[in-house]
Parts: sequence; structure tokens; C-alpha cells
Amino acid sequence: MGIDTVSSLALALAAKESARPHRWIEPGRVMERERNIVAIVQARMGSRRLPGKVLADIAGEAMLGRVVARAWRARTVNRVVVATSDTAADDAVEAFCGQKNYAVFRGSETDVLDRYYRAAKVFGAEIIVRVTAECPLLDPEVIDRVVAAYLAGDCDYASNTLVCTYPDGLDAEVFSATALESAWYTARRETDREHVTPYLRSSGRFRLRNVECELGRSLHHLRWTVDEPGDLEFVRAIYARLGANADFSWREILSLLDAEPSLTEVNGLWVRNAGYYRSFAQEPALAARPRTIRKSLRLKARAESVIPAATQTLGKGPSQYVQGVAPVFLARGKGSHVWDVDGNEYIDYPMALGPIILGHGYPAVDEAVRRQMADGMAFSLPHPLEVEVAERMIAMIPCAEMVRFGKNGSDATAGAVRLARAFTGRDLIACCGYHGWQDWYIGSTTFNRGVPSAVRQLTLTFEYNRIESLKRIFAEHPGQVAGVILEPVGVIEPQDDFLQQIKELCRREGALLIFDEVITGFRLARGGAQEYFGVVPDLACFGKAMANGYPLSAVVGPREIMKVFEETFFSFTFGGEALSLAAANAAMKEIGETNVIAHLWEQGRQLIDGIEILAREFHVDRFIRCVGLPPRSVVTFFDESERESLLVKSLFQQECLKRGVLFSGEQNICFSHSTEDIEYTLRVYRTAMEIVGEAMRRGNVREQLEGEPVQPVFPKT
Repeated sequence: MGIDTVSSLALALAAKESARPHRWIEPGRVMERERNIVAIVQARMGSRRLPGKVLADIAGEAMLGRVVARAWRARTVNRVVVATSDTAADDAVEAFCGQKNYAVFRGSETDVLDRYYRAAKVFGAEIIVRVTAECPLLDPEVIDRVVAAYLAGDCDYASNTLVCTYPDGLDAEVFSATALESAWYTARRETDREHVTPYLRSSGRFRLRNVECELGRSLHHLRWTVDEPGDLEFVRAIYARLGANADFSWREILSLLDAEPSLTEVNGLWVRNAGYYRSFAQEPALAARPRTIRKSLRLKARAESVIPAATQTLGKGPSQYVQGVAPVFLARGKGSHVWDVDGNEYIDYPMALGPIILGHGYPAVDEAVRRQMADGMAFSLPHPLEVEVAERMIAMIPCAEMVRFGKNGSDATAGAVRLARAFTGRDLIACCGYHGWQDWYIGSTTFNRGVPSAVRQLTLTFEYNRIESLKRIFAEHPGQVAGVILEPVGVIEPQDDFLQQIKELCRREGALLIFDEVITGFRLARGGAQEYFGVVPDLACFGKAMANGYPLSAVVGPREIMKVFEETFFSFTFGGEALSLAAANAAMKEIGETNVIAHLWEQGRQLIDGIEILAREFHVDRFIRCVGLPPRSVVTFFDESERESLLVKSLFQQECLKRGVLFSGEQNICFSHSTEDIEYTLRVYRTAMEIVGEAMRRGNVREQLEGEPVQPVFPKT
């Protein structure tokens, strides 16, 4: 089932019930309410990274005591119960609870779902609030918000962790006793029973509701939980500054971090939920699915006789996958899944090389296209959608005051380059990154056959994060550079104010700064990388995700520069094609008004973190690494000599394909990628890593391939 997101208005209405005065009854401090809402704190002494952490001292009180005290302050909670294991190590937890007069339940160490269920039964819980003992900065206000969301919505489970926009460590999950009992009866996998709520979240059997941070921005990068020594140091520092009475709020912590940003460096490098990802390594490897690709191979043979390279787009072609194992043709897609011509199903991560940001067949987009299709798609005069979509882009993108449309990213980058030359009266272009197939750019690469040498000489390349390489171009060609075009971020983030330095250099040298946001646009933030990094270019190019797969691109910029298009040829028969404009209008509305961006960041972060932990567990972190920002990351592969290896990539890809994950290296997250998708993918990756690790130890990677390995897109010189 889908995840609903709760608005502040809905929460405010629901909070009327939870905010009313309560009468407390001793002993046991049970609140007089219609339903028994019990916070159950999951706590035990065992911890791989930080043993005994639940009783670690924080400003004169055990961490568990801090958590219980803060949970008790939630207005919606009747009772707080500690659920620990029945192993001897957790006698200390029971003893501590006895000293504090806390309610405590002891049960299975490994079947935590069973322990939780039995604790809820013993204490008559009708609604359960799940919190963990490693969250000593837990805020009662956040608990109340999630409880209010549960009470307001027709759901079985509400949480602020389905799409994380709160700091890690403010986690609260609320669910009915009925849902817990159902999970207890039906969950069978070890990881589903070891972590209480994965089955509720990913089985598809329960109605889910997510609560977003009311500040309107994601704070998921902040780590306030305790799993590593650095985490404990961080929490102690917070209590030392804000007081040991534990009454401070999470907003006060944010204010403190704004005043002392260096505090976030204490524990900023640790992966959140590491124990959960490690648990996948303990599961058995997934078996390959029964499948055939006979129809794909027959179509490939036909294509090779009528289509050069058997593909229209090299990045989608047969050479980018292990031939003999990979499908060659896809027939349909829905949400985050695709089906090949033989009927095999895959979780899709290439996402058509990035355009599918909402999901295949996204209802709001497809409905907008169907409505427009009834009126027509190409006309002899402009269509009103051209104005509407341009206005929407101007409202979202910082540098945009005017807009011109194209169909492909290459149209937009070529148009921006031509515009820069027309505006400045100069000829040279400095570029960094990939910018499409047009002569001006592709002539600077090794794939330059057919590009005149005179054209090649007009484009000069510089290195990302090396400002000196760009300064050298300006020094060697004074007064000749019309524009500097680059992808503001690929998989490596800008360092030492690199983007700001480029902007200042362009301004000083009289060149235009052009951001190629064909990939980053509408993905890192609603206004693209320029919004995310806070650096506004002179021109920007958008494409891919702006229409959720329909062919559309755009050049945007300030009026002074864009008006030069009136005297510079940039014109397309299909530049104002109405179906793609309708799709873009609907897609950008979804991106602007829902939690699309937060979802991309959260799901992508889980994937990156899971890969990092699993690679360590299977001792392949030397060979398999994930780089990039969560909405779009790339898995890279290396051999024993630390050189990038297409052979290692091919073996990993092969094992993913055999288990239903379409893997090309890029991980383009879309709004339809569910928690279940991510978890299954990590189980597949876990299996592939085990196979790669064994092949690397035996030195027989090539022999493990069942077809021809992946080839580079660009030929080597």
C-alpha cells in the first residue's frame, strides 16, 4: 500500500483530542483516556559497536533513563514500558528498571517482534509507540505529532521514518495492537522479526502514514542517535550545553548546532541504522530467478541489421550490459518496476538514464497527457501550456526569468553555448563534464569522429574541483572565453567553494557561467543544484526529470541574456509540443507540492548506507564503492590494483539481473521507489557482493561471467 503524508493542518485538527487536559491516576501513572497508548522502549545491553550503551552515563543519568523520562513527557502516552531480553547480560537492565520503578518486560533476545508483541499484550496496549533506548534526544512533541497523525488518519502505522525529514534519533513509530499481532503471526524472515517494524513497513499489508518535519526542510543528515562512541560524545556535549534536566526541545538543539556547527563533526561520519543493514549479511543468499531472454535476443538480432549498434541511445545499448544474461528490450514499466519483452520483472534504477523521477506511468502525469491528447499535440501557433510551464519554471528555478524549450538535453546545452557566444561576442567555450552529442562538445572527447578540427579547437576542457585548470584557460586565452559550462555536481561534491570560485572568475573575466542541470534539475532540490548549493549561474539547462520521461528540455536565464535568443537561431518544430508540456506541468506540480525531493534523498541514502555496510561485511569495500548524492549515486568497481574494472562491474550486474534488479551502475531514485524496493535491492546486492568477493579471492571473475562483459561508452584512445 502507498504512504500518505500528513499535513500540518490535519495534525492540528487531530491534536485537539491529544491536547486536552488529563487526570493522572496513581500508582502506575495511567492516563484516563479512551485508548491505552503505551510507549515501549526497546533496550538491551548487547551492541556490536558500543556494548552496554543503554546504561551509559549522560550528565549523571543512564541513557535509558533519559529516554524513558522524555517519553513520559509526551502528552499522548499513558504508560512507558521497557522491553529487554531474557539473557543474563540484560539482568542489569531489569535491575536499573527496578531501581527506577519502571515497568519492564523480558523476552526473546533475537525475536524482538515476539518480545514486543508479548510486552504489548501484558500491559494491555491498544496503540503502541515504539522508541529505542539509543535515542536520548527523543522529543515528546515529536511523539505527540506522530500519535496525532495516527489518530487522524485511516492507517495501521504512522511514523516520521518512512521518509525521514527529522534528524536521526527523533524516531517515533505508532501502530495498532491489531497490526502488531498480524505482523507477529505472519512475519517469517529473520530480519523481519529481529527489528519489529520492517514487516509493518514493507510487506504491503498495512496502511502507512508518514509525518514530515514541520520546518519544511529535511534534517535527515543530522545524526542524534547513539550507536558509535562518537555518537555518545555528541549527545553528552548537547546535554552539557543545554542542561541535565532534559527539558530542552529538538528546536533548541538545532539552535545550538547553528551556533556551534562544529558539534556535528563529532559523529557526522557514521552510517545510520548500521545494525539493520548488517542483518542482511546474516541472511542466506537469494537464489537466481527462473527466466529466459529468448525474445530479447531474437529482437537484438533483427535490430543489428537495421539499427547501428542496435540502439538509439548508447547508454541504453547492449554493450552496457552483460550480453547473454541481460535483457535487450523492455516492454513496459509501472512505478519503480519494468518488464522486459520476455515478461521478466525488474526493479528499475537506470530509470531511462534519469528522466523518470516520479515513476513509470505516474497517474497525475499520464492523466494530464491524456487530457491534452484529446485536444491535440502540435499546432500552427504557440499553445498556452508554453506560457504556463515557463511561469512554473521561473517560480522554481533561482536563475530563471525567461525560458526557451527544446526536446533533448543536447538541444539545451547547444542553445546555451550559442547564446553565450552571441551575448559576449566571443568564440571559446570551457567545459567540464558530459554535455551531449553536438559538435561543440563531443569534439572535445575521444568520440570525435566526424567533427571538424576547426570546431574541436573552440572547446577547452578543465577539471572538476581544480580551479587552477580553469584559471589556466583564461590566462592562455584572455578575452576569448564566451562561457564556462559544467555539471554543478556529478558524483563528487564541490570542494573549497569551487562553484562560487568559478562564478567569481567568470564575472571577473566577462564570461557567462552555464550550469548543465539536465541531470541535477528537479532532483537535488526543486530549483536544482543551484538552489541546493546556493550558487546562481547566468544560464542553466534543464531536461530529463522535468517531464517524467516525456521529451522536453529548456534553457533558462535572466531576461537581459535570454532576450538575445530573439536574434539567435534556436527553433524546433516540436519545441512547443503540447503533450510533453502537459507532462512537465503535472510533473513539476507534483515536485513542487509534495515530498518528492525528501523521498529521493531518504531512499537514496538508505541505498548508499546499505551498500557501504554490506561491502564491509563481505570484505569487498576495496572493490565496490558507492559515490554521489542520494537522489543519484553511482556504484563504482575496482580490481586488485585499484583500477576501475568493468569485469567486476559485469559480474555484480549479472547477479543483480538474475535476481530482478536492473543495474547499470547508476542509481537514479524515483518517487515510486518504495522501502520494500530498497530492502529487496540490498538483499540482491548482498548476494552479488558475496559472489564477487569469492571470485576476487579465487581470481576467476571472468570465468564467472555467463556472457560478454560491459564495454565503455566512450572508446579509449
